[in-house]
Amino acid sequence: MYKTSLHLSVFIPFLLLAVLSESLELSAVDDFSYQLQNYQSGLGQLGSSEFDLVVIDYSETGDETGEWLPAEIESLRSGGPCGSRIVLAYFSVGEAEDYRFYWNDSWVDASGDPIPGVAPTWLGPQNPEWPGNYKIRYWEAGWQQIIYGTTSGPDKSYLDRILSQGFDGVYLDIIDGFEYWGPAEIGGTDERRTAPAEMIDLVESIAQYARVTMAVPNFLVFPQNGSYIIDPDCYPDASDPDIEAQAQKTRLFSHIDGIGAEDSFYIGPADENNPYNPDNDTIALLNQFRDAGKKVLSIEYLTTANLIQDYYNIRAPAQGYIPYATVRDLGQMTVNTGYEPDCEPVPPVPALGQISFAFLVIIVPLYLQRVKNNVKRRDP
Repeated sequence: MYKTSLHLSVFIPFLLLAVLSESLELSAVDDFSYQLQNYQSGLGQLGSSEFDLVVIDYSETGDETGEWLPAEIESLRSGGPCGSRIVLAYFSVGEAEDYRFYWNDSWVDASGDPIPGVAPTWLGPQNPEWPGNYKIRYWEAGWQQIIYGTTSGPDKSYLDRILSQGFDGVYLDIIDGFEYWGPAEIGGTDERRTAPAEMIDLVESIAQYARVTMAVPNFLVFPQNGSYIIDPDCYPDASDPDIEAQAQKTRLFSHIDGIGAEDSFYIGPADENNPYNPDNDTIALLNQFRDAGKKVLSIEYLTTANLIQDYYNIRAPAQGYIPYATVRDLGQMTVNTGYEPDCEPVPPVPALGQISFAFLVIIVPLYLQRVKNNVKRRDP
C-alpha cells in the first residue's frame, strides 16, 4: 500500500497539468502574422511558422471557389512547430468587395458606380482609393443578412461560412466606416448621425450570433482600426457626449477581445516606410483598449531595417502593443530579421475555476485514497 500511495503522490502534479493544459490562450500571444493573398503551398508556409496568431482571408482566392476547408484551418491551428496557434478570419463588414460570393455585377454600371433602383439600398459609393470596394449602409437588414444568420444553402452568410470552417474568430475590417456616414462634426456625410453607435450594434450582433446563437462561446472578435468610435466627438447629439461615449465604450469592450491598428506610428504620403510621425490621438485611444485588457495588434508598413528596429525595439513595446511590420498589400508572410516569432509565449494564468475543478476532481479523491491506504497500512 505504501508503494501505491507514493505512486499517486508522484503523479499528482502531472495530472494537474494535464487538466489545466489547453490550446493556446489569447493571453499567451506575443507575435502574429497578417496575410491576405499570395499564400505559399496553401497554408503550408504559415503552418510551419512559429507565429502565435495569424490573420488570413477566409478564402485562398477571395471568393467561394477558394474557401479553405475545415481540415486546412485545423492543420494551421494545431499542426505547427509550437503545438497550437489562433487563426482569425479577415472579415470586411463596413465595405462590400466585388470579388466576394455575395456580389452581383448587375448592381453597377460600366464605371463601377451603383445603379439606382437596381443596386440594393445598402450599397453605397465606390471607394476611390480601393476600386471594387464599396461603402456600406451596414445598419440595413439586407446587408446584415449577407454577413450573418443564414446557416446553409447558396445564400449561406459570410460569418456562417467562417464558423463552418472552424476559425477561432474574426478580424473585422472597416469598422471606421462609421466616420463616412456619421455626423458632420467628425467629417461624415451626416446621412446617419447614429452611425457610430450602430457600428457597435453590428459588432455586438456578430459576437452574440457566434457565441450564443451558434454556441461557440470562445469565439474571438477583433475590430481593425476605428478606435475613434469611443471618443465623445462621435456622439454630438447626446445630452452628455462624455457619458454617452463611456457607455458605448463599455458596450463595445464587453464584446471584443482586442483591436488591430494600422499606421499608428509611421504616417506619411508613402505606402511604406514613412518616417516616425505618430498619431498621438489614436495611440491615446488604443491605450484605453490596452488598459481594459484588450490585445492591441499593431501593423506598420515598413521594409527598411532602421524603421523596423525602431518599431520593434522602441515604439510598439513602449505602448504594450504586439508589432508586425510588413508590406502594404499584405501579400506575404513577413518574418523580420532579428524579430522572428518563437515558441515561447507568455504562459497564461490558469483561471480560478480551472484550479478549483482540478482540485475537486483530481486532488481531493487522490488525497482521500492516499489517507485510506495509509490507514490500511497501519492496521494490525
